[in-house]
Amino acid sequence: MSRSDIYIRGWGAVTALGWSASESARNLIAGNVRPAGICSSSHLTNRDFKAFEVAYDGNPLEKSLKMLDASITEALDRAGLTSVEIEESMLLVGTTGGIFIRNEFEFTESVRLNPGKESPPIVCRNRGPGEVAEEIARKYGIRGLPLTFSMACVSSSHALVVAADLLAQKKIKRAIVVGFEPLLNLTLQGFASLLLYDSEQCRPFCNLRSGMQIGEASSCVIMEQGPGLGAGKNKFLFSGGYLFNDNSSLTSAGTDGELVKSVVSHTLDKAQMAPAGIVAIKAHGTGTRDNDLSEGRGLSKVFENKLPPVISIKGAIGHCLGAAGTVETALWLSCLEEGTLPRSFGFTEMDPEIGFVPSQVNLPANNGAYLFTFFGFGGTCTSYIISKM
Repeated sequence: MSRSDIYIRGWGAVTALGWSASESARNLIAGNVRPAGICSSSHLTNRDFKAFEVAYDGNPLEKSLKMLDASITEALDRAGLTSVEIEESMLLVGTTGGIFIRNEFEFTESVRLNPGKESPPIVCRNRGPGEVAEEIARKYGIRGLPLTFSMACVSSSHALVVAADLLAQKKIKRAIVVGFEPLLNLTLQGFASLLLYDSEQCRPFCNLRSGMQIGEASSCVIMEQGPGLGAGKNKFLFSGGYLFNDNSSLTSAGTDGELVKSVVSHTLDKAQMAPAGIVAIKAHGTGTRDNDLSEGRGLSKVFENKLPPVISIKGAIGHCLGAAGTVETALWLSCLEEGTLPRSFGFTEMDPEIGFVPSQVNLPANNGAYLFTFFGFGGTCTSYIISKM
């Protein structure tokens, strides 16, 4: 995607820090961050896993749908979209499990209500990630083309870059990009089986890191071409983005950092920007050994001895998987609105192989360009730049 006048008109998010992007950002800036804990959701079958859970009194299926509604409503309200504008928008959704929580909730409820009986199967037939887009389009009256990305960690970040590309080509009028990820047995058990789960703490770029901790979230970012009167529309410009998939690795972007360097360099070229123009980096920073090493080395190679502040917010909200792109973007934009860049959480000791310390203090959120990076499972890579005007 080449640089164009793509503006972000609205955004919203529900995270473990709050039921809106604004509330989440204020708590992040103030340091009102709780470590991941044992979750209370009734559908989770293993109580040993720690995760960043959204607080809610009620059943987990109901909560997840309310999270989805709250994040989209916040974005629509901020954008000030009319019903006609909503109707003509394109919907792009990034998610790993979709509404598979419906299946898990039905299973656990059936077991609870039928003690002593044989457990039923968890039915997966006719349900998949695309169910989220169907639910959103029906509820909000979105008639534009629906598109679902289910690519693990980069799902919604890929969706953002694809949306910007379609806008730049004038193929769509507006993009409503949603990231959705409730806590699932599927993902908690899956990442633990891959030995990518840290049972103690999420520690991005820290020498003591040993894996990720999952967070649940829902988020929405609304983009369109050209400035206008919409709330927030003229403050943030999507300056350029780049997508890549590394066919040489099934699991990572390569620990030498060369692939990360290439992806970020292409992003800078797309945005027609030099490394010195980046104010700060919203890094992927998962807390896994190889991913942080490849990202850290790659960023150091791009910026050499002039590395701007590097910040990962996963130590505060967890890794939100398919929702990570939109939720971290929405939370970051709200931090920029508050005028403050948050510090990284979970870091205590520098990794000599990475060679830098992520930002440990809040910083002023100056106008300028901010780099966003996402490097996911299967060698999937997303990078883009958003400029605060």
